[in-house]
Amino acid sequence: MNYYIVKKGDTLWGISRKFNITVKKIAELNELNSSAIHKIKIGQKIYISKTDKINAEVVLRIILLDLSFKLIPKGIVKLEYDGKSNDIVFKDGVIYDLEILDHSKGLKVYYKNIKGTFDLIANYKSLPIGKKVLRLTSRQMKVSGTHYPKSGIVQQKVDEIKKSLKNLAEPIIRGGDEQNTSQSSIILPEPRNDQKRTDLGNSTHIIASQFTEENFILNTVNNKYRKFVIDASRRHGFTPHSLAALIHAEAAKKSNGEWDPESFNASTNAAGLTQFLKGTWLEICKNQDTLIGQYASKIKKLTEKQLLSLRFNPEFSIDAAAAYAVVNFKWSKLPYQKLTEPSSIAKLAYLLHHEGAGGTRSFIQNSFSQERAKNLLFAQFGSKGKQRASDYLKRYNDDAKAAYGAWLRAYIDAHINIYDYVLDKSKTSGANLSLEETIKILLGQASSPTPTPTPTPTPTPTPTPTPTPTPTPISSKEVQENKTVGGSEIWVDPLSVNKLRTAGLANIKSATFGKVRNGGTRNHQGIDLAADSGTNVFAVCSGIIAVAKDSGGPYGKIVVLEVNIDDLPIQQKKYALKKIINSNFIYFFYAHLSIINVEKGDAVDVTTVLGKTGSSGNASGMTTISKGGHLHFETRSSPLLGKGLQGRFDPIPFFLTKLI
Repeated sequence: MNYYIVKKGDTLWGISRKFNITVKKIAELNELNSSAIHKIKIGQKIYISKTDKINAEVVLRIILLDLSFKLIPKGIVKLEYDGKSNDIVFKDGVIYDLEILDHSKGLKVYYKNIKGTFDLIANYKSLPIGKKVLRLTSRQMKVSGTHYPKSGIVQQKVDEIKKSLKNLAEPIIRGGDEQNTSQSSIILPEPRNDQKRTDLGNSTHIIASQFTEENFILNTVNNKYRKFVIDASRRHGFTPHSLAALIHAEAAKKSNGEWDPESFNASTNAAGLTQFLKGTWLEICKNQDTLIGQYASKIKKLTEKQLLSLRFNPEFSIDAAAAYAVVNFKWSKLPYQKLTEPSSIAKLAYLLHHEGAGGTRSFIQNSFSQERAKNLLFAQFGSKGKQRASDYLKRYNDDAKAAYGAWLRAYIDAHINIYDYVLDKSKTSGANLSLEETIKILLGQASSPTPTPTPTPTPTPTPTPTPTPTPTPISSKEVQENKTVGGSEIWVDPLSVNKLRTAGLANIKSATFGKVRNGGTRNHQGIDLAADSGTNVFAVCSGIIAVAKDSGGPYGKIVVLEVNIDDLPIQQKKYALKKIINSNFIYFFYAHLSIINVEKGDAVDVTTVLGKTGSSGNASGMTTISKGGHLHFETRSSPLLGKGLQGRFDPIPFFLTKLI
């Protein structure tokens, strides 16, 4: 299998030129959308032909963080998967495109410590199928400045890190738009620390002493919700670790991993941090065991709109998620009281969220039909994944129940891991029960383990392969291993004939950039190139269409081309780098067009006809060169800018044609 590994200075257009394959084809082979085309990373594998691509079940991007959730600058990990073991040196905290042929064999990750030995930091018995991102945290170090695992460099101790991360949020109540929703008069229910009464009247021990508030950690961007999670877990009989894992799996997230309390899904109308639907939320509002239920009963004049707006209150949302999980436990009619390990409780809670109470019961009792299992399986792969779903089904001899069961077990085991929220695992039971082990306890085929502290696991260099079907590996080969292909490095001027406009202006200088209008008192934000209406305008460089629309303003119909600076030829690149700081992209702006041939998100090669010149916007009536017809052309640091010259700079130094 041939592939190219991205190096510094490479762009997709440079790879396209090197291997004589279109960018569109590369994007299809590597499943890159328009935004990802300009965001390839150093170390990323780019496949260059259809027959060369490995049919991997899992493609992982692994992100390695220290205890304070900073990227680890460099280090060495040992990865065990597909019955083999690889040592990998990583930089900037990321390992790109790890291809795993058999998801059912799982993954072990060992991190090389400063003593030169390997610590086991992750052990997945199976993996979810598809392209996934795995974030792992080393709990034994904190990166500060240039600190990394290397002989002679002292690491901060766990206690020191723990102290720096302790940050309890104060309760903040955000009300609806129509009503002041202060919480000061609400009497909160008494926290239940270590026991809860089940609906059968049995006392069930839930919170093991090792799973304490002091041994609970959240990503720093979510620390503002720490107190809410702890309080809700006490009220409803969870550990904070179990509840955090459940919330993280359900919550909408911002690009930095922060839970998004303002999230709204327009297709389902689910809203808030834990994505409650309208009907479910209104039912929860009647539950007096919840904060929102107590609040609603205290302020009886709240309208339905006001109640629904409180889904965006993170404290209410987190508390409601915990309460709803308890409700689901009861509705399932399963003997959930048998579960005493937080890992099992969290996984059952998420299974109930994923399948519903009835679906969970039939899944655990294996009473659902082959037809339903097949429909559920194909739904997970989506409309574009029908062939992958069929191939997956064949691995299980067309037994849809077995196939969907394997998929769902792997999915939940991968997404619900309470130890992502444990500061010191050696102070806990260490038990991370799989969904399969949880099901066996519920069916009475096994008993819940007694929590006993376990030491930090030591690496096992030789993995024991699981006898499961394995796809036949395809031989692979990196091409041009030590050479950087760079970018497209081609430029053309935007018109076939490029001359500055003079008609209708005081002089030729008025068609240039800067304070050149009205005797040097008025800004001109680009340059005007003389052109009759209907003249083709070209992409000056290979890039992505950032904007293509009728602006409805003085610019009329516009196109904005986003270009990676590395795709510019050397002369143009040097000029761009002088003008643009802290960005890899430059934007070329075409205005007053009559026809637009492209759409937002299109990947276009240099010389592509983007549209035709015209007289739209405030160029009305300028249909010929003699009447002032022109293409208004700008160079920008951002695709859309306001008035003035800020963010814009002179386009003339980019041109091959001498304009003035």
